[in-house]
Amino acid sequence: MKRYKIIAAALIAALALASCGSTDSKKDSSAAEVSSAAAAESSSAESSSAETSPAPESTAESLADSAAESTPDAPSYKSIKLMTLGDSITDGFWLEGGYRVFLCNKLEENGLSQYVDFVGSNHSGACYDNDHEGYTAYAIEGFSRVKGSGTRSGIAKKTPEKIKEFQPDVLTLMIGTNDILSQYDLDNAGNRLESLVDSCFENLPEGAKLYLASLPDMDANDKTYIDEKKFTVETMDEMIASFNEKVKALVEKKQSEGKNIEFCDVHSVLTKADLYDGVHPSEEGYKKLADYWYDIIVKYISQ
Repeated sequence: MKRYKIIAAALIAALALASCGSTDSKKDSSAAEVSSAAAAESSSAESSSAETSPAPESTAESLADSAAESTPDAPSYKSIKLMTLGDSITDGFWLEGGYRVFLCNKLEENGLSQYVDFVGSNHSGACYDNDHEGYTAYAIEGFSRVKGSGTRSGIAKKTPEKIKEFQPDVLTLMIGTNDILSQYDLDNAGNRLESLVDSCFENLPEGAKLYLASLPDMDANDKTYIDEKKFTVETMDEMIASFNEKVKALVEKKQSEGKNIEFCDVHSVLTKADLYDGVHPSEEGYKKLADYWYDIIVKYISQ
């Protein structure tokens, strides 16, 4: 403020001299010098003011846009209908809901339950969505009065109608444990599984994904559900390894045919120490399965 008062005073003095009509060159020169100084002072003040003024609005917007571009986008997810298809491990034998309860809980804890709608005609387990297609004691295909194998129902008979009814976007399939326990025509188990997979794709909506799982180990040292007359530890391990090789080969074959299928190596997740009764996972085993499926599902919905 003081600076502007000095400038004003100088200008008034210069005007006063001019109005008196003075011809004194020294006075004229003095007035000119004062006027020049005032102009210079004014120019300096404007320059200083410009340096301390906020950036124009357009510049601020540009900076904001630049900052926004450098910030990573928040993850986005798509909603899916998920059908879990299989035998007692999917049903949740001995522990109601099995791995599905822990899977649901993990999705809910991480704010993702709104994106995953479990579908199916069966319901078990205390969780936000306990729909499923797990059938205890079922094999790939049903068989009866087969010498040495007994009788079992098969999920192949139920699968087409269930898929048509619920139209899942994602189907997880883990089946074959009871074929091994019954030692039912294991040489052709791969062919039966292929027929089931083909049936799934015939009824799944376009673009749906099928995750086909290997089987976890079974422990022939535990005789709860494993017939000691039929199995040794070695023969049990060999049968599971042979079946899982068929599963992996089947996935590779279907991928070469352009099918939207992926191999899920559940066998790599569980060990015999994770079993409750030699066949079904313990609580910790079910939790491991839940973690495994969680990673797969979250990867899918975030693509």
